[in-house]
Amino acid sequence: MKAKRLLGAAVAVGLGLAAIASTNVVAAQPKGGKKAPAAAAAASARPAEPPVTKKTIALNPQGITWGMSTKQVAALVDKMLDAAYVPRYKATSPGVKMRALDAELAEEKSAFRRSRIDFGKLPTGIDTTPLKGEYTYLNKESMMTLTQGEGKRHFFFIQDKLWKIIDEHALGEGNPRGKDFQSAAIKLATAFGVPGRVTPPDPDKGRFITEVDWKDAATHFRAIDRGEGAIAFAYEDLVTLSSLDSLRPNKPQDANAIDPAVASAIRKDEPAPAPPPTDKKK
Repeated sequence: MKAKRLLGAAVAVGLGLAAIASTNVVAAQPKGGKKAPAAAAAASARPAEPPVTKKTIALNPQGITWGMSTKQVAALVDKMLDAAYVPRYKATSPGVKMRALDAELAEEKSAFRRSRIDFGKLPTGIDTTPLKGEYTYLNKESMMTLTQGEGKRHFFFIQDKLWKIIDEHALGEGNPRGKDFQSAAIKLATAFGVPGRVTPPDPDKGRFITEVDWKDAATHFRAIDRGEGAIAFAYEDLVTLSSLDSLRPNKPQDANAIDPAVASAIRKDEPAPAPPPTDKKK
């Protein structure tokens, strides 16, 4: 019986993702099309909150918790790397090869610490990646990246407290996460025991990708469509997420807004308003 319920949840997610595609087709039709009201009704039916999972959303590596500092996360990654290298150490004889392995492990630990990017006054190269929008400038935010094989894990901090983790994964035929975004979302729905909330692209709001999200008592989870053969999993601390507005007092500037200095110059160049007509009799 439980398997049937989970299968139903997975099918529901599949139908939801298929509905996104049909909604995009409707949006491309002329305004006079008969299907526009149906698309509007589908958009308005989107739940205000993501569904609560029936299983706890687990964070990796084991021992990581929200609110950890950059130093604490680096120390935890050291332990994770040490454990990952144990099989290689067992297969390596003492001597030159062992010293080379020591150097390789030390370099990986050092590379993680060097990966730190502080989002201060100057723009960074991250602005040209899909991670743009996951952070802001001048709000004491930073990011560290761990690269292992083809995968990457990004740790986001605000006021030196961990509040978000984003994992980037490949998809494809035979991949355990799924061959594409839709199949990956179905697998997640089965794992979490409930279909997720689907958020389709909305260019007018600056959103160009599809997301499916869930939450539990402590964590908000987003499955992000990265396009052909890729997906990202975002984990966010719900407490920090609810306080982001106050934690980010410096808001991003509108790229289309007129520079204040230019606006002031324009106002100075404008002719002064004509005086009101005088009464000749007076």
